[in-house]
Amino acid sequence: MRAERKAVQSTIKVLGAHFMYVAHFLWGVASLAAPSGAYASQPTAPVAVLDAQIGGAMQCERLIEEDFKNSFEAPLSVLSAKLVPASDGAGEYCAVNGYIQPQIQFEVRLPSKNWNGRYFQVGCGGFCGVININNCADALAANFVVAAHNMGHVGQVVKDPIWGSDPTLREDYAGRSTHLMSIAGKALAERYYGKRPARSYFRGCSTGGREGLTEAQRYPEDFDGIIAGDPAFPGRLGAIANNWDAQKLLRDDGSEVFTPAKLAVLNNGVMKACDKLDGLSDGILTDPRACKFDPAKLQCKKEDGPDCLTAEQVAAAKALYSGPVNSRGEKLMPGATPYGSELSWSGAGRRSLAEGYLRYLAFPTNPPADYNYRTFNFDTDVAKTEQMAALYDPVAPFQAPDLRAFEKRGGKLIVYHGWADAGVSPMALLDYYAQVTSRQGGGEKVREWFRVFMVPGMFHCRGGSAPNTFEMLPEIVKWVEQGQAPDRVVATQSGPQGVIRTRPLFPYPAFAKYTGKGDVNDAANWVSASPKKEPDDRLDWIRAPK
Repeated sequence: MRAERKAVQSTIKVLGAHFMYVAHFLWGVASLAAPSGAYASQPTAPVAVLDAQIGGAMQCERLIEEDFKNSFEAPLSVLSAKLVPASDGAGEYCAVNGYIQPQIQFEVRLPSKNWNGRYFQVGCGGFCGVININNCADALAANFVVAAHNMGHVGQVVKDPIWGSDPTLREDYAGRSTHLMSIAGKALAERYYGKRPARSYFRGCSTGGREGLTEAQRYPEDFDGIIAGDPAFPGRLGAIANNWDAQKLLRDDGSEVFTPAKLAVLNNGVMKACDKLDGLSDGILTDPRACKFDPAKLQCKKEDGPDCLTAEQVAAAKALYSGPVNSRGEKLMPGATPYGSELSWSGAGRRSLAEGYLRYLAFPTNPPADYNYRTFNFDTDVAKTEQMAALYDPVAPFQAPDLRAFEKRGGKLIVYHGWADAGVSPMALLDYYAQVTSRQGGGEKVREWFRVFMVPGMFHCRGGSAPNTFEMLPEIVKWVEQGQAPDRVVATQSGPQGVIRTRPLFPYPAFAKYTGKGDVNDAANWVSASPKKEPDDRLDWIRAPK
C-alpha cells in the first residue's frame, strides 16, 4: 500500500492545470443550475488551482455550524467535524461525518493544509450499508478530498437487505445516493476551502463498479474520470445468476455440492486441458472463452474417490459453465461462470446474495416472509423482476448503454474485470462494452475515452493465483488532465515473501503475450498482442437490447 501511495503521489505532483467544474443534473430532469452554484448557498467560489497545496479557509470544527439545508438537491446535516493528526502516510485532515436526506450517511476527509484541488469518491460493495472511507487511503495520502457513503441505509454487505421494504431507500441504492454524495462532498470542500474542486474522480468495484457505470450513464456531469471494476448488475445477478449458481451448488438441505478438495480436482482438470492454449503453462488462462473442457471427463467410473467428480458435481459444473437458462433453452444472462474460477465457487455465498435480493429488492412488492431462493421459477418469475432491474441496473432490460453525454462532456472511463470472476461474468462486461462500441463509433473511437482492462486469473475484484493488484488512479488522472490514455498497466501478484510475478494489462481487445525470452514472471518480458479483427462480443440473451 505504501508503494501504491507513493506512485499516486508521484503522478499527481507532475499534473497541473486550471479547469472549470461543470454543473450536475438529476437523472431525467434537466438542470437549471450554474456550475458549482447547484450546491453553494453563497456566491460562487473560484475553482481550485491543481496541486497548489491549499489549506482550509475556516476552522474544521466550524463546519458543524454551517447550514446546508437549502444548498442543493437534498438537505445535508453535518453531525461532527474534527481535525485528525497526520498518520499512515496521510497528512492532517478534517473528518466530517453527516447524512443527506433521508438517511444517506457519509464521511468526507479534507486535507487541512495541502489539498491538491481534486475530489475523489469511492464506491461500495454488495448490499452496502457501510461507509468504506478507508478504501480512499491512497487518494487521501495523495492529498485528494475523499468521500464515502453507505448508499442510503444501514446494514451488512452480504446479509439480508431488510431496508429494501422502503421504496425511497431502493432509489438511493439504485444510484441517487452516489449522485447526491458527489454533490455534497464538493459542497463541503467548497465551504471549507472557499474553492471548488477542479477535477473529480470515482473508483469502485462490484457494486462500486455498478455505481461507476450508473454515474456515467445517468449523471454524466458528476465525475471527470471513473474507474469501475467487475461491475455487478443487481437485476441480472440477484434474481438470476446468483440464484442459478446457488441452486446448482447447494443441495436442498443447504449442504455444498463441492468440497474444497473437489473444486481443486475440477480446477486441475481445467488447467490440464486449457492452460497451454495461450502458449504458456503458468496456471493462468489468458482468455477462458478458448477453453472447451467437458467436466464429464472427470466423472468417477464407479465409486466416489479423491481424484474424480460425482455425477452430481459434474452436472453442477456443467450448469455453471453454460449459465442460466429457462426450460426453452433461452439464455437468461449475458455470459456464464468462466473456466479457471473454480477455486472461488461458493454455494453459501451465492445464496446469501440471491436470497437477500429476492426477498427484499427483486419485486415491486416483497414476497412473503417464508420465501426462499428455491421458490424462484426461471420460466415464470424472470419477467417479474424486470421493473426493479430497470431501477438498479445501469442499463435497463432490453436497452443498450448510452454514454454519449459522458463522452461529449469529455469524461474518461476505465473498466477492469477479472477473467476468473465467478461472481460477475466477465463476458457480461464485454457484452456491455461491445454495445457501447457498436453505438458510439466503433472500438478505436471509443477507446479515446473508454478503455477496458481484462485481468487474466483474477477472481471477483481481487484474488486468484495471478497478478491481481494494480493502480488505476494515477492512470485516470493522467488521462483526464494530460490527455495521456493508459496503454499499459502493470499488475502484481504478491505472497508472504514479496512479489511473485508481474504482468502487464493492455486495453481490450489487446492482451499480454510473452516474448519467449527472459523471466516469464517479469512484466518487462511481455508485449501487447491483438486479434486480427476487432471482436463483436454482443451476446444473445433474453434481455438483450431490442
